[in-house]
Amino acid sequence: MNGLSKAHCNIIEQGQWFSKRDAHLKQFLLSHAKTLSLSAHQSLFLRGDKHDGIYAVLSGVVRISGVSNNGKEAVLSFVDASLWFGEVTLFDRGMRTHDVYAQTDVTLCFIGQRALEQLLKQYPHYWQDFGLLLAQKLRVMFTSMEDHALLSAEQRVAKRLLILCAHLAHSNGHTFTLSQQQLADMTYLTRQTANQILKKLAKQQLIEVGYNKVTILNQSALELLCNQ
Repeated sequence: MNGLSKAHCNIIEQGQWFSKRDAHLKQFLLSHAKTLSLSAHQSLFLRGDKHDGIYAVLSGVVRISGVSNNGKEAVLSFVDASLWFGEVTLFDRGMRTHDVYAQTDVTLCFIGQRALEQLLKQYPHYWQDFGLLLAQKLRVMFTSMEDHALLSAEQRVAKRLLILCAHLAHSNGHTFTLSQQQLADMTYLTRQTANQILKKLAKQQLIEVGYNKVTILNQSALELLCNQ
């Protein structure tokens, strides 16, 4: 691990949560930050691990998921550059709630637990700032629950593809890596149903499907489908 470069600081500053914090909190986090690199498919932490701090993605994408007793993985979300994660256990000092793996090669910013405890002990009003970070995640979760209740299966797939395109397709235009099982997990569908919907969207020339890859061909049409 080592400190942040100027380029890394610029990436952190682009994040919605960090950009709105006051100068003192920003400086504290940046001055206590270290970088950590992982290769694709390498684990960062697993469910049940002890809380050690919070992270932000500097480059690449991480995958947050859960695994059943029989080894089946359910993908919850992907996290890309400038986004923070790991703050849940900051509040209750409990164990990690999910597994986090590098979906691609990644570089992470890490703020250790000891530094965070020192900060919050001296400046307890900053708990609200970290509470806002947690609230952002709750909003996303509530939206996902609402989509599950109100949108059709086809609309859920279309909306998830648009979100993933925005998060995962930075270096490859509108193409991103995604397995059909991962998409099924994230939309609460069976793999067979997800596959059928992908084939239908491909036939309509809204997307192109390859081996563990999806390319968005008509983003405006997908957006229209989501809003029908």
